[in-house]
Amino acid sequence: MPPIRQLARLFQALSHRDLESAQQLATEIADAEEKKGHPSAAQTLRGALHSNGIRKSRPVEPLSGTLTNGNFLEFALSRNTATTQLKDAMLRPAMRKTLETVVVETRNGGYLSSKGIRRRAKLLFVGPPGCGKSFTAQGIANELGLPLFVVRFDAVIGAFLGQTAIHLREIFRFVSGNPCVLLFDEIDALGKQRGSLLDVGELDRIVIALMQELEFLQTNGVVIATSNLPKNLDQALWRRFDLVLQFPVPNKTELGAYAKKMSAKFGLKPSAVTQRHIATAKTFADTEKMVEAEARRVALEKVLKQ
Repeated sequence: MPPIRQLARLFQALSHRDLESAQQLATEIADAEEKKGHPSAAQTLRGALHSNGIRKSRPVEPLSGTLTNGNFLEFALSRNTATTQLKDAMLRPAMRKTLETVVVETRNGGYLSSKGIRRRAKLLFVGPPGCGKSFTAQGIANELGLPLFVVRFDAVIGAFLGQTAIHLREIFRFVSGNPCVLLFDEIDALGKQRGSLLDVGELDRIVIALMQELEFLQTNGVVIATSNLPKNLDQALWRRFDLVLQFPVPNKTELGAYAKKMSAKFGLKPSAVTQRHIATAKTFADTEKMVEAEARRVALEKVLKQ
């Protein structure tokens, strides 16, 4: 019987639909059986792996309309199809101007490159939850007319030594060949400060791998990372980004303006009671939920009256 560790690697490859690695592991198992003096078992395994002795090529699989090489990317990247525009984001004037400039740089990346000028392609958004970081990333993607892919950390972080670094390499390879906006939402999961006594060495290696991928990234798109806990990020990671933007807690005026914008979107005229309720919101996310709740209530009242 093959070692449990070898079988676990095979199952891991199959769970990620990494058929190339699974085929390699299965071949190793068959070869091991032959070396143990079990030629019949080895022949049976090889026959199951290659029907009629013919090696089949791995099919190319789609990732939300983009062709991939059939590995784990289908699980690691989620396509966001929101129609949010950059103008919809509640940004302070200086932040908006900066991001509009980044959009112009991206659209004219080829021209800047011909002049030997590097554009800003790696952005870090930091600030408390619910203040528009991910919303703004969606707006940038739609402003550029590029697909937005959100990294799924549950698929990226592997159980075996070095596996997460390999997954990161695959993601950045995809970004290099496919213009898009890649979002590491809450990158704290990968970029924690190194050297903690509570962490194992593998976590330090993950941070180093992430920094190296960012350092050598070449893309026609944009990579955006967000963090709610910037103090936890490794200090060296900050330098890998071309632009760091602080998203502040919105003030009452900004929240009120956002509530009006959201209400207009639903054709809603909130009651005085609802307005007072919305006025208690602390973030844009809170405001959006409250306005949507009122819009649902009004819509359902109309249905029930019919």
